[in-house]
Amino acid sequence: MKILVTGSDGFIGGHVVLRLKEQGHEIVPFDIRSGGDILDRNAVDAAIADGVQVVYHIAAQADLTKVKSFEDAYLCTELNVTGTHNVAFACAKHKVWLVYASTCCVYGNQETHPEYEDSTLPKPAELYAATKLAGEEVIKGYGLNFGMAWTILRFATIYGPGMREALATHVFFDQAYKGADITVHGTGEQDRTLTFIEDLVDGIVRTHEHPESQGHVINLTASEPISANKMAEDIKRVVESPSQIVHVTDRPRQTYHEEFSVEKARALLGGWYAKTEWEEGLRKTAQWLESEKGYTKDW
Repeated sequence: MKILVTGSDGFIGGHVVLRLKEQGHEIVPFDIRSGGDILDRNAVDAAIADGVQVVYHIAAQADLTKVKSFEDAYLCTELNVTGTHNVAFACAKHKVWLVYASTCCVYGNQETHPEYEDSTLPKPAELYAATKLAGEEVIKGYGLNFGMAWTILRFATIYGPGMREALATHVFFDQAYKGADITVHGTGEQDRTLTFIEDLVDGIVRTHEHPESQGHVINLTASEPISANKMAEDIKRVVESPSQIVHVTDRPRQTYHEEFSVEKARALLGGWYAKTEWEEGLRKTAQWLESEKGYTKDW
C-alpha cells in the first residue's frame, strides 16, 4: 500500500515508518523537519492526492508541559486542531482512510475505572488533551458528512528507544545515569499505563490490515498502571544509581490514575495487547541509552 505518515521523523512516527517499510509498503514521509507542514493546506492536499491509500496522522504538539504561555497555547491548538483539520479535509476529499493518533489524556481524571472508548465521557484536564479531543471530533464530522473512513487510536504514555527527552521516563533515566536526584512530582502516587514503543507500533500498523476498525475509537495501551514512585525506584535499580528520589511540587493539571480498557484493541486489531513487561522495557531502554545515546554512569 501507499501510506502517508505525518510526524514521520518523530519518536512514534519514525518507528511506524520503519515497521511499514519492513512490511514492504511505499511510505510518503511528511514531517516539519523535512519540509512537510500540516499547517500548509495545499502541501497536505498535494501529498495525499498522489495515490495515497492510508494516512497515519501522528504529527502534533505532543508535549503538554510546553503549554505555559498564550503563545504556546495558540501553537498547540493550531497544530492539533487546524493541522488535523487540514489532514481530515484532504483525506475526505480524496477518499483516503485516516488513522488518527489521539491520546488517553482525553479521559482526564475519572471517578470510575477502567475507561472505555464508547461509554466513558472524556474530561480533558488541560489544553493539550482538549485539542486532541477536538481533532477526534473534526475527523468524526468528516466521516459523517462525507463518508470518510477513519480510525482513532488513543495512546497512553509511551517509552523506549527514541523517546522524547521531555518524557518522565527519559528524565528519570537521565538523572539516574548522572547520579543526580530523581525528581518526582507531588506524592508520586500518580500512575501511568506505560507502553513500550514496539508494542504500540505493532498496534498502530495492524490498523490498516483490519478494516473492521474503521469508524471506531480504540485504546492502545498497556494494562498495568505504574506509579511515578515505582518508575523512579525501578529506573534507579536498573541503572544501579546512587541517586536519591526526591519529591518536588506537583505538576499543574495532573492526571492521577490511568486504567484503560483494551477490549476493543483485542477484538478489532487481531488480538493486539502490549506484550512487553515493564522490567524488560526498562532494560531495553537502558541498552539504547548506553549504546545509541552514549549514556554512562557518571559516578
